[in-house]
Amino acid sequence: MKKLVISVIVVQVLILLTMLIRSEPFSLLSYINNSFIFGGVLVFIGLWVFVIRTGVFDIFTLSMRKFFKVRSTLEDDEMRAPSEIFSLSATPLLIIGGVTLLFMAISLLIYEL
Repeated sequence: MKKLVISVIVVQVLILLTMLIRSEPFSLLSYINNSFIFGGVLVFIGLWVFVIRTGVFDIFTLSMRKFFKVRSTLEDDEMRAPSEIFSLSATPLLIIGGVTLLFMAISLLIYEL
């Protein structure tokens, strides 16, 4: 839990640094735009990792190995499935991205009022 809080704080600092570096004025709208990009990228990567880890592409890679077996020099047993190669967990990325998007949504509600 402590690592997630520190990660959320690091992402918020990165958002603020991005706002300072870019030539946009320092405003709530700029924070909303930057946090949407950071949160969206984190959620997208988290979902991508989740899909890989669930084994969706294992069937595809196995069928491609069998189809191109004539050209392949490696045996099917020697090559690992993509879900076995990925050891990264998607949960922290999804939580950090979700919290960032939640902060963005709260800021958007304040901006609209």
